[in-house]
Amino acid sequence: MHKIVIKDKENLKFISQVVSWLDDMRWDDSINNDQIKYSKKLTNSEKILTHWLCYITDRQTPFERVWNEGGHVFSELVYDYTRKNQLPTVILNNHYEKYLNGKNEEKYRFKSSDKRYFASRFVTDDYQNIKQTLEILNQSRYHRNIVSYIIDMIDRFESDEDFLHRIACSLFLLTYKLDNKESNADKIIGILSSERDFDNELKKFKRNSTNGKKRLWCCIRDYKKGTFNTIFNEAIRENSKDTRVIKIWNQLPMNQIELPGDVWNNSPLFRNNLLGNVIELSDKIENWGMPKVVRNVYNQVEQEDGFEKFYPEQFDITFDFVPRMCNKELCDVCPFGKDGAKSICISNDKKNCPVSLVTCGYVRRCVGPTEKCIIREGLGKGLCKGIRNNDM
Repeated sequence: MHKIVIKDKENLKFISQVVSWLDDMRWDDSINNDQIKYSKKLTNSEKILTHWLCYITDRQTPFERVWNEGGHVFSELVYDYTRKNQLPTVILNNHYEKYLNGKNEEKYRFKSSDKRYFASRFVTDDYQNIKQTLEILNQSRYHRNIVSYIIDMIDRFESDEDFLHRIACSLFLLTYKLDNKESNADKIIGILSSERDFDNELKKFKRNSTNGKKRLWCCIRDYKKGTFNTIFNEAIRENSKDTRVIKIWNQLPMNQIELPGDVWNNSPLFRNNLLGNVIELSDKIENWGMPKVVRNVYNQVEQEDGFEKFYPEQFDITFDFVPRMCNKELCDVCPFGKDGAKSICISNDKKNCPVSLVTCGYVRRCVGPTEKCIIREGLGKGLCKGIRNNDM
């Protein structure tokens, strides 16, 4: 694979440190609450499965609709799935229907018993992915429980060097089809049961681990960080007598998780104006998505001083940063702007940090004047050639 040229390693280090700082703000437990609007009182394992189904449908759909409308419908679906002795397809079809829209066109949507609806952008494809998921988890060893499925994979692959990638590949196979037509649970069950067949799928997965797997990496990230890490740990405790499993999961290295690729981290306003100053975004890599770019760069610097806290997934703060800062051209208060964010930094530990709030919407208490702060140090100052930075 082509190796990206790093033009300015020192400033790349400063960018990574500011990104790490913002990521710490994002995952502070006091602000990163469970946003799913459940319609039923669920167990921790059921919450994890609801979360997984919501992410299946999170394609070109506002996340508020996914967590609110989708969460309402899928939490009821999961509640019925784990408690009723009915076939998975019966449960699913009780929460799925064809209807006529205002133009008298036939459409499909997910539904709840209290007549709440959720039509995802790719609803028929999402139906097949959910169907495959429910059918695989229906095996007796998994008890219709996604956490039992993950625990089984942890037990199976614990001693392997590429442990996390094996877990990720197993979760990818659980839901995402090997062809573009219908769910194929029986075929996947066969692959999961065969060491040779699974290793063949793992090789394919690794070759494209940064491409087209946004929702998978989002879920794995959530089970490692923030509120859902707590829910996931409790779900493991409820489903495994082996107390080591929680420790094994929490010690899995974050640097193996890929950056979920989306329009925000691929935005030229961020990619070209900021990263373009420190790495060579040549014609050879112009079609690379940011997950592949960041992974390539990270592999070159991971052993070097100053990059100890950084790993690729942290660049997902762009989901909050780009629409608030880059799209609004707020270069004069940006940590990467000509003067940094000093004009809005208050250095008062009795108040919340205005920099994390303005840049990303994260509510976190300021560390105060006596604690070290990279914003006051201005580590990212002047590193972006943004629209307004050259005119100030």
